[in-house]
Amino acid sequence: MKIPTCSFSHLVYTLLFLSSSLACAPLPSQGKEKDEEWGGQKKQFEKSFSLWQKLKDKHQGNYSYTKKWSSWSGFGHTTTIIVSKNRVTERKFESIGAPHPDGRPVDKNRWAERGDFIGSASDTQAHPAKTLDLLYAEAKELLAKPIPPFHKGVLRLNEEGLLLCCYTQDTRIADDAPVSGVHITSITLGNQKSLPPPETPLSFEQWVANGKKLPEGMMFIGGSPWFNESTGQKRTAQEVYQMVYGKKGKTPPTQPNRPQLKPNKRKPFPKHWGDPPRRQTRDLRPLPGGYGMGSGTLGRWIQENLDRDQGK
Repeated sequence: MKIPTCSFSHLVYTLLFLSSSLACAPLPSQGKEKDEEWGGQKKQFEKSFSLWQKLKDKHQGNYSYTKKWSSWSGFGHTTTIIVSKNRVTERKFESIGAPHPDGRPVDKNRWAERGDFIGSASDTQAHPAKTLDLLYAEAKELLAKPIPPFHKGVLRLNEEGLLLCCYTQDTRIADDAPVSGVHITSITLGNQKSLPPPETPLSFEQWVANGKKLPEGMMFIGGSPWFNESTGQKRTAQEVYQMVYGKKGKTPPTQPNRPQLKPNKRKPFPKHWGDPPRRQTRDLRPLPGGYGMGSGTLGRWIQENLDRDQGK
């Protein structure tokens, strides 16, 4: 069968036209390389910000919020920020490490900051001690910028309509992709109770029978009182009990050749050092220079003076 010349030429021209049209058409992936706008999410944010102003005045600036993070491998941490009268009055942190292959208990860390010591902890995993006003300001600044290429913009509100998340995230990273912006977990409005005062000191036997629990809110530099960073050795239950309760509780029996720790009795400081800091953290740790036991604040003050004297 012969194809007419005119029909064959027409077919060739048609195929050439279609191929040139497809070559000029933009690829679907090219749109992802351009900056994207937040769109209707800006209006949601403005409505949430107006609601926050009303609720903040209603509760007189008293609220708290938490930031939780967990990895796919099992470890994570939680930060709680307590705000009273629009000022951060307390920051609490708790972390749980990844499971050990040999079956050892997972590593845990817990500390709390209050008053002038808020923000002094060097733990970079903890959420910054910021008010919701600052978080709303950060979100507003982020919404004013376009979404970077290969990123997605996320705006999330809670059931009341208050801001929880406003961030950009790289879509090219599958697991635990970092986020840039505001990212908290929950908000609680109203008066927030601070940590309860320390419990009545237990005897060593009672403390052991109670599971060797540490008082709520007690902070230890280094994360755990069960490990001595200066020697690289684990502490015994008697040593931890002495660190936690000192002379307040009944001192447990120790080995005859082992001296008792006396945190309230130490050699005098050099006069040219001046007076030690009045406000100190509530943790208890060995002090440098052979000055016995004391807080981390006192330990840093002693070390600074020792270094200054050595430099002279």
